[in-house]
Amino acid sequence: MKKIIFSLSLFLIINNIYSQVGGLSASKLGTLCSEAVPAQAIEFEPLFAYASTTKFFDENGDIQNLFATSDSTQFFSASGFRFSYGLFKDFEIGVSLPVDVSMVSFGAKYKLPIGEKLTFGLLAGYNSVVGNTIYVRRSALHESTSSLVGGLIMTYEASDKFSMDFNAQYQKHLHITTEGHDQGLFISSDFGYYAIENVNFIIGMHYNFKKYDTFENNSHLFTINPGIAIEKAKNFILVLNVPIDLLGKNEFKTVGFGLALTIILD
Repeated sequence: MKKIIFSLSLFLIINNIYSQVGGLSASKLGTLCSEAVPAQAIEFEPLFAYASTTKFFDENGDIQNLFATSDSTQFFSASGFRFSYGLFKDFEIGVSLPVDVSMVSFGAKYKLPIGEKLTFGLLAGYNSVVGNTIYVRRSALHESTSSLVGGLIMTYEASDKFSMDFNAQYQKHLHITTEGHDQGLFISSDFGYYAIENVNFIIGMHYNFKKYDTFENNSHLFTINPGIAIEKAKNFILVLNVPIDLLGKNEFKTVGFGLALTIILD
């Protein structure tokens, strides 16, 4: 089995800076919303991610055992921080980084001045390695290869209780990795409903595609991401989610858990 890079599943739990744009705000789980952080306000968000797997999706999309025996499990964990700042009305900038500051992701988001219930936004970002590794451009791994990201956001506020967010992102690495990977596509949507006052019940769906020089090495992953956002406090939001990989190719099949605490500073 070729080396599988674990990226999207962690992002779905904590806005992973290895793939997709980082540092930007979301109103639900892993899908960005068109609304920007208010001008001169800050969102600070510590995050924790955990996932485990005993299986993987092979080159045909079939589920295979990761280990020869049933007593072994692969675990993943990560923690980090997000800082988002409203630079001016409808425009925010931000940064995401893990606790060891080995990677950094910069992002910017602009809400277009059109629409009322249905609104749109543009996003752009840059991901790069900054420490704790040896970086050789001609022999770079996926995680240590700088990339540019751009995309579109759509938010639909159907009512005070129900809303949905959608975004599509394209990622282009500045250098082709040793495995021949240089670009990817990420599509994500979150649907939220306030069944209880100030408690948003959310279901997310996420798809990613990574292109390689060799067609057989191309990978994709579809993940369902249920969770809740508890908004009882004035300036705090607690977010919990459980991403579950359902379909894929050349990717791990994981089940995870994530926790994030969004702190709003006026």
